[in-house]
Amino acid sequence: MVSIKQIQPRNDNVQSKQFSVVGLRILNECDSHLRKIVTPGYYFFNEWYKEEKGEIVLSKKRIPEENFFGKNISIQAIVGKNGSGKSSILDLIYRIINNFGYMLVRQQKRNAAEHLYFIEGLYADLYFAAGDTLGILSCIGNYVSFKYGQQRILFSEKREAPPSDLSNFKDGNKIGNSEIIEIAKSFFYTIVTNYSLQSFIDFDYKTECSGVYKTKDKSGVDSSAIWINSLFQKNDGYITPIVLNPYRNSGVMDLGREYQLTNYRLSAILIEAKRSKKQFIDEYKLHSIEYKYEPLMMLKKYEKAKKYIMLDDLIRDFLSAYVDKGISSSFTSIILESFGIKKLSPSNEEPYIISCIYLVYKTLSIASKYPSYNDYEYLGKIENYNKKATKEEEIGLKNIVRDIVKDQSHITRKIRQSIRFLECNLQNLTSQSNCDFTYDKYIQSLSLKKTPQGLEEIMEYLPPPFFIFNIKLDKIKRNKIISKEPILFQRMSSGERQFIYAVSTLVYHIKNVLSIQQAHRIRYRNINLILDEVEICFHPEYQRKFVDNLIRTIQRLHLNTHCSFNIIIATHSPFILSDIPMSNILYLDEGKKKDKTEFINPFGANINDILKQSFFLENGFLGEFARNKIKSLLEILTKHKNEIKWNNEWNENTSQDFIELIGEPIIKELLQSIYNEKFGIKDDKNKEIERLNKEIELLKARQ
Repeated sequence: MVSIKQIQPRNDNVQSKQFSVVGLRILNECDSHLRKIVTPGYYFFNEWYKEEKGEIVLSKKRIPEENFFGKNISIQAIVGKNGSGKSSILDLIYRIINNFGYMLVRQQKRNAAEHLYFIEGLYADLYFAAGDTLGILSCIGNYVSFKYGQQRILFSEKREAPPSDLSNFKDGNKIGNSEIIEIAKSFFYTIVTNYSLQSFIDFDYKTECSGVYKTKDKSGVDSSAIWINSLFQKNDGYITPIVLNPYRNSGVMDLGREYQLTNYRLSAILIEAKRSKKQFIDEYKLHSIEYKYEPLMMLKKYEKAKKYIMLDDLIRDFLSAYVDKGISSSFTSIILESFGIKKLSPSNEEPYIISCIYLVYKTLSIASKYPSYNDYEYLGKIENYNKKATKEEEIGLKNIVRDIVKDQSHITRKIRQSIRFLECNLQNLTSQSNCDFTYDKYIQSLSLKKTPQGLEEIMEYLPPPFFIFNIKLDKIKRNKIISKEPILFQRMSSGERQFIYAVSTLVYHIKNVLSIQQAHRIRYRNINLILDEVEICFHPEYQRKFVDNLIRTIQRLHLNTHCSFNIIIATHSPFILSDIPMSNILYLDEGKKKDKTEFINPFGANINDILKQSFFLENGFLGEFARNKIKSLLEILTKHKNEIKWNNEWNENTSQDFIELIGEPIIKELLQSIYNEKFGIKDDKNKEIERLNKEIELLKARQ
């Protein structure tokens, strides 16, 4: 069996600096259908920089100071009521990064990755900073310019003379892969989450791009193309500098798929939390992860080769491809032999054979999908698995296996998981019926010298994908288990699961970005997290703890050791805002930024004050229905001075009953006082005064 190395400690050779997405400038020329309600101008997310006479200059002092939220972590917020322009601002950021990504990948083969499409009519600047160095990514119609430190690159979509103020920029259409890698080091990778059902509906973006796409080996026009649909898949090995979550297909979320992905990510995070004796989910800890053998998923993997209905048919054909065509001739036999699998026959246990079937599938899939394996694209058809290889193909198959074994990134992780499964003590593991086992038993069967500890190492030693699993949790209080029976993850509340979905998705993508180590591949070491409407499904207590929990997760997993984070939260939650200083908040109202000087600093402030000022609640905090009912009764009671004219809604009894329903004591007391005055009813205070006066008179008479 081929030797699979332990994951090596990172040597990124990247000096992490405090990183921030500073702000956005929308130019007057920007098409109105792209900027929507937002007016042209500067929109700063913090006060690192400011605008003076049309120039962006460094502020004399950063408030809050660097590392306020922790080493290499910066957090900002965008707030405003619905329709204020929050989503429009964020969409402009996505468009700018999309156009930049389009320019970067034009020299890359996309293979299984979605084509990127250029958005025309976009005129805007995105400002970012690492340390004291300001970067500017600009979209100027058909041009995209990148400026950071000494780097000056100008990309163009069409062959036109560049604007005069950009004439000294290097021609981005002529730069090579090494220079693109250097640009990525200076730029950042953006991970977006938005679980709102009304977000990222592709029809809303239908008219925004021409459908033109260009890559190293392909170009053309797709008149039905919608640019935003290309940003949900990551089959390009994290080259395009943005991903949107959760995955949507033509604007529709696949909740089943999202559930499976989240479970996989979560399992590793919970194992790591248990190992380090930390809690990932408040009031819960991992009890066990139970795996169930599910080989039928392989039928779908091989459907392009043949529409298999029965698993036995696939196994028979696979063994035939391995045995009948000779140990050195078929794609299957060459791949397995290159991985060190010398013997395979019907006498092997079925899970062992299925693991070999998966190894062949995944090897061919990697060849067909990922740009870093473009040299092997000609091998990447699953229907080749039982084909007799030519001499050239045999050399290619051996070489791709060699490269896969060397590659320790997320791309090849499932290959390594499958090989480790082949090395486990299968007889001991499958002694129970149906090959069911727990994670702990699986680790024991691998006979490791050392139990996997860190998150990345734990993910390496998870069982391969042809096992499905259930996560069981213990409910705890003061570190003691209080649940009588373990609780299945899927039975947790929607709010609890939503928090877990959001954070585990972020951790998963961050880990994958950081897993890319090879010098010849595009690597990002600044991460921009955009959390739009993050409070969806959250109980107020989860909202209150969200920022702190997110920071602690980043720190506990040492993610900020290897890269720097900027976090932008678009929110309606006053609880989240109370953790963010005013200097780091962009207030929006009707598409314009609001002057902060009229606001109270929300950091650590009263929740009601934050609600009123941050979301511009001119009508107070009452629900509109209750407000209108109170207003209606007040008009009836005060309209006529000497008499009351009742209507179909109000009479003496319904008025009193309604007043008793009101929970706000000041409003309730005011209405009751007006009501009592109209009907000559003495309220309790007047009655008490009258009683005390009578007692005083009685005492005086006895003297």
